[in-house]
Amino acid sequence: MVTRRSTEYTPGTGTINRYRTRKYTVPFNNINEPGTYYFHPTGMLVRIPPNAVIPGHSPTINLCWVEETYCTKISDDPWMPLGKARETCANWDLEVNF
Repeated sequence: MVTRRSTEYTPGTGTINRYRTRKYTVPFNNINEPGTYYFHPTGMLVRIPPNAVIPGHSPTINLCWVEETYCTKISDDPWMPLGKARETCANWDLEVNF
């Protein structure tokens, strides 16, 4: 299950809003990009820092779950403010638990 949405571009400024990103959903154990993610089984926020996705570096993040779990990336910025994260999730009809 993968859905995509293009990044939000602000016309006239030549910049991309760093708190908006393409919307895509991946299994948790397949996350390979840093950012802020919405964890579907619980509605919690997951922050994946850059050093968490570098092979051979610590910390390694791994979840064991009976079923395959999915996360939706809501920002490229792993330190996105909670208010912005809640707003983005609400805009995408995702129920939050953070």
